[in-house]
Formats: sequence, structure tokens, C-alpha cells
Amino acid sequence: GHTIGVAHCATFSPRLYNFTGNGDQDPSLDPSYAEFLKQQCPNPANPATTVAMDPESELTFDKHYYQTLLENKGLFVSDAALLTNNDSAKIVERLQISNSFIPQFANSIKKMGAIEVLTGTAGEIRKQCRVVN
Repeated sequence: GHTIGVAHCATFSPRLYNFTGNGDQDPSLDPSYAEFLKQQCPNPANPATTVAMDPESELTFDKHYYQTLLENKGLFVSDAALLTNNDSAKIVERLQISNSFIPQFANSIKKMGAIEVLTGTAGEIRKQCRVVN
């Protein structure tokens, strides 16, 4: 899902300014990309500022995100974590070079949609994801 859209600076700025709590930067993040992000998101983060999650294709739902990951330019820690495990790194590589991204994504959304489905009054469809109706 990180192939399209933007993220607020506050959601990833600890990677830039205080990764381990010692005022450092995440060493897994490409240094030039980190500098670009710091220019966009000075410390402290402005809550209104956003950055593309997939810098070269933020408006297109495509497999470019995986190329970005392989260049160590994943915006979130969870993105970078995909490369720390051999199995998930192989999946990233495969999705980056094949045409299987769209069908694989569709299959994963279908599976996620079946996880602990709430019905009736047990849940709600939020008008804004971060706010309970």
C-alpha cells in the first residue's frame, strides 16, 4: 500500500533525527535520501507537511515502490524491515522485476479483508481513519 500517497513528516522523522534515542539517523536509510527528507521535514516536524511514500511515482499504483526499497529509500521503518529478512527481501526483489505485483496485492487485500471481520454493532466504518465516529 505504500506505493501511492503521502505521509506526514511526524510519522517517520524519528528515522531522521533520533533513531536510537541519541539524536542519530537510521543507518539503513540512503544518506542522500535522508538529506532530501530533512530538507522537506526540518526538526521538529510540521504536522501539515507531507512527503511522497514512493518519491518517483506517488500518484501511480505500481511496483516502483519495490525498486525504492532496494535503493534503501523506504520511508518507514516497516519498509526497511522488509530487507532485513532473506525471505521478505526475495519477495521484494521478485515483485520489483515481475508483473505479479497487482495480482499479488489483490490477493493480499482479499486475505486481509477476511481477518477478524466485525459485523453489526461490533465495529464501524470510520469517516476519518484516525478518529472514531
